[in-house]
Amino acid sequence: MQQAGSVLVAGWLAVPDAPGAPLPRMLALFIGPGLLLAAVGLLLRRRARLRGEFAAPFALPRSVFAAAHSADEAGLRERAAEEVVRLGAEARTAGGDPAAVERAVEACAAAGTVLDDARGIPDLAGVFALTAEGRAALSGTPVALPLCFFHPLHGPAARRIPWRAPGRHERQRVAACETCIRAIRTRRAPEVLVDRRDGRPVPYFEVPAEESLWAATGYGSLLGGDSLAARVQRGEFTRTLA
Repeated sequence: MQQAGSVLVAGWLAVPDAPGAPLPRMLALFIGPGLLLAAVGLLLRRRARLRGEFAAPFALPRSVFAAAHSADEAGLRERAAEEVVRLGAEARTAGGDPAAVERAVEACAAAGTVLDDARGIPDLAGVFALTAEGRAALSGTPVALPLCFFHPLHGPAARRIPWRAPGRHERQRVAACETCIRAIRTRRAPEVLVDRRDGRPVPYFEVPAEESLWAATGYGSLLGGDSLAARVQRGEFTRTLA
């Protein structure tokens, strides 16, 4: 269809100015600039989308999250331990802003705390969220999106979207990956990380906030101006284990 349209426009532009036939010349005057503006608009929108998708400050490639997502609990624990060690090594050799390095070190220490006491996959996913937070600090990016709210093992979020949990009236802005965003836009349920409460599986965010640091923070989406590392340092993770 676009090709046909292009041919038609080219035909109009090629028509010589003839007496009594001013319409082709008038259309040429307006169609040319219109097509140019449309092309510029598409280019700018594409560039903005690419910035949102590829400017994420995480050093972890998506393949790491793909492997973590497919691992069983033992395999996930092993991969989480590897990422804690890797972040620690990166923080020790990092230059730049000392405050940023300190935040990365704090995130690494918090990730180690969570890893030591992790009771299941939701806690191990929290280790990945903390190491991602540490790498975001090392990157020097002022505003960094956390991991996907719905399933942190999907990897870094692409952008924030408004979302309302089933059965609730208030809407929240959560960080989500492209896969989950597409699911919500097409009125499908996104894949969510599952926790257990009263012996039954539930979406992790349906666990009361006082019983789960991850439900309280959405793995970083619901922090406000705080950080996951600061919450762990204040003992909020270990209190939820009691």
